[in-house]
Amino acid sequence: MPEPDNTIQHLRSEYEEAVRSIASRVAMLRQEGLGEESIARLAHKERQRLTLAFKERTPEPLRSRIVERTVAEYGHASGPSIESLRQQGKSWSEIADGASRPGEAYKFKSCGYP
Repeated sequence: MPEPDNTIQHLRSEYEEAVRSIASRVAMLRQEGLGEESIARLAHKERQRLTLAFKERTPEPLRSRIVERTVAEYGHASGPSIESLRQQGKSWSEIADGASRPGEAYKFKSCGYP
């Protein structure tokens, strides 16, 4: 069995790869002519699904610390709502593109992330 830090790092790598894969779906939907708002909503929903799924796979006590940090920053364990992103002035295209960019792991150093 891998060392705990290796397990966490592997999980993070897997999460980042899954998040980046949203970009190909966004590109395909654009090519199909779907509107930017619809694309953004679909991409954002998939990103939130991945976020929650990977948090469930994160071992304790790191999981609880990450959830606490995310809730403190965004008000929800899955991250910022699409409404809050729009209130920050993000366009639908920016939201769709941003859904495929994983957050910086350094933000979780304070949670005990290796």
